[in-house]
Amino acid sequence: MRSQNPPDRRAKDSNIADRLVGGFPQLASEPVATNSNMNTILRDTSALSDDVLEKATIELRATISAAQTRFALQVRELEHRDIPSVVHGLTTAGWLRHHCNMDSAEASGVTKTGRALTHMPTIVEQALGGNISYRSVSLLAQARDRNPGPFPHHEAVFSDVATRLTPHNLRRVISHWEQQVNHQQASRDIEHINRLRSLYLAQTYDGVGEIRGTLNPELFHTITTAIQAHTNPTWGDHDDQRSPTQKRADALGDICRFFLDHNTELKTSGGEKPHITITIDHNTFTGARQQLAELGGAPVNLETIKQIACDASVTRIVLDAKSLPIDVGRKTRTIPPGLRRALEHRDRGCVWKGCTAPVSWCDAHHLTHWANGGPTNLENTVLLCRKHHTRTHRLDLTPDNLRKLFRNTAPSANTDRAPP
Repeated sequence: MRSQNPPDRRAKDSNIADRLVGGFPQLASEPVATNSNMNTILRDTSALSDDVLEKATIELRATISAAQTRFALQVRELEHRDIPSVVHGLTTAGWLRHHCNMDSAEASGVTKTGRALTHMPTIVEQALGGNISYRSVSLLAQARDRNPGPFPHHEAVFSDVATRLTPHNLRRVISHWEQQVNHQQASRDIEHINRLRSLYLAQTYDGVGEIRGTLNPELFHTITTAIQAHTNPTWGDHDDQRSPTQKRADALGDICRFFLDHNTELKTSGGEKPHITITIDHNTFTGARQQLAELGGAPVNLETIKQIACDASVTRIVLDAKSLPIDVGRKTRTIPPGLRRALEHRDRGCVWKGCTAPVSWCDAHHLTHWANGGPTNLENTVLLCRKHHTRTHRLDLTPDNLRKLFRNTAPSANTDRAPP
């Protein structure tokens, strides 16, 4: 039978877990409620005054942070006594996954943090007092593991600044410190991060695209800066119902389209600029046949195809009964360069009321689509940014009703815009 008392070698251990776990300080936060029933807690919470509620919330947060640190120390003590291994035949992380319902990353992180805390007495004292968040404690534990030699000499300083900094800012402080104490390792870490960069593009069975990847700091900030600039709220309108994630997805697509439209160097094997190809039956395109079109092998609605075709190169291909091409017409541009320049001079950007998107982000839109007999001339076309171009096709309004949504496109009425 296993003894209830640890062997003598454990009793002699003077690590910090032995000294502090039993003396975990109880914070003076006033409990909101002692009953676990949610309705009771909500009722009791609503009865608190503003000052008491604010104070209790801050103290509860400190209590949680302190409890998480104590938990890591107790996990270290479990490991020190070999309880997961001897009693359960598990690693400490495995024991946490089984008994505490943790995933692998969380269990491993708590185990490593608990080990490091036994060498960080000053930081532990502050953390058990609720003065340092557990996320900051974990960051400091990682810094100690990476630099066990110099860390003890600077622990007091870290213990002080961690009480005032957010984890994000503390991470920056740790990064600067590591560059000073071990510059070569810091440089190797940067190279390691650069090698981690990757991007995976996949399309699901129903045509939905999935993007997954890892970016180094330079690539991440370049992409986020471009997307944030394009989702600037001053460009939009108050009726935009898209979620922030949808706006970012649309912005990424717009940036890629801008590159495809304006690059002058890259060519495909066929001698053309990179482009997307859409094949659609004429009867489907005109609405005479109820059928979905395809883009990249995935079904898309007709409005999306018409939006793309507003300003695109179109090639007529006649097929025989066996769907073999028997005649290929010459490729034609729906919006010739001269008309595009005239539109840019007249509209000076997106014509949607309240939108300030410049001409470089705009498509040429046919008020009456050319597939429905609309002419390709200045009177039947306007410039719209990608967001409002998409909305215009989905509204499916008559040209007269659409014009009510647009501002005056006379050049004299747009003197507040920068020239294209």
